[in-house]
Amino acid sequence: MSLRQTAHEGNRRATLEHLRDVLAEQIDNCESARDVAALSNRLTDVLAQIDELGAPAAGDAGKPASAVDEFTKRRRERAG
Repeated sequence: MSLRQTAHEGNRRATLEHLRDVLAEQIDNCESARDVAALSNRLTDVLAQIDELGAPAAGDAGKPASAVDEFTKRRRERAG
């Protein structure tokens, strides 16, 4: 499945994970130190975004979080 197809599904986690894989492959095949640095920065950002989403709940892999789930998650994070 292409990155475009994954993005159109509306699943942010799956899109970020696909983008992570694409960036990692590009880094592995890149010969320009400047490009590797830029791709590495982008990969680091994507990994941070995946971490922010937290681990998917059992059985919820591939299911986008609802607005209520996102609100609850952020509220818990603020509460500490």
